[in-house]
Amino acid sequence: MFVLSLSGRPGHGRPAVDPVPALLEALAEVELPLPPERTAGPDALILAARGETALEVMLRALEVGGTAIGLGIGAVDRPLPVSVRELGGPAVAAAAQALAAATTTSQVPLAVRAADARQQDTATDVEAVLRLIGWMVRTRNRGQRETVRALREEPGATQARLAERLGVTQQTVSRAVKTSGWREESAAHPLAVRLLSMIDLTSSR
Repeated sequence: MFVLSLSGRPGHGRPAVDPVPALLEALAEVELPLPPERTAGPDALILAARGETALEVMLRALEVGGTAIGLGIGAVDRPLPVSVRELGGPAVAAAAQALAAATTTSQVPLAVRAADARQQDTATDVEAVLRLIGWMVRTRNRGQRETVRALREEPGATQARLAERLGVTQQTVSRAVKTSGWREESAAHPLAVRLLSMIDLTSSR
């Protein structure tokens, strides 16, 4: 399982804007075993069952911005509680360790820890891939982010369809796709998911 611990306090002190409401809204349509919740202040906890879902959560969190992201991979206590805030298990502890590491990283505050120490090398590899993806997400302007989000949600859509959905011209969509680095980023997604899944498959559930 994948436990994501997010903090709106990547450095010291309180954030200028609480990112949790926007984050929870961005995750409303993502299929998760338990609803994501605020934990304390500008912090949140999310549980994902699949590597693809964990990646989607991280992408949406990066798009919202304002949070450090700690991803822990491993087992969680069963049965699952009613509230994600009551979740326990090695993956939860790994997520807390990852978040502590993420808050010390200024450029892309994201870290990955495996509950099984034997998988930490793979966790380090996927962390590197995710930070590169995160750097690309952070450099986009609002129009580029909206276009990329639409492409992720409707990958088979034509540029004309995306333009209609976003309320912009087809030329605007074409320019946003070319300048956003989406093709390069999306080519790295399967690698990230494969590495995440490798760690998950070797973890007891």
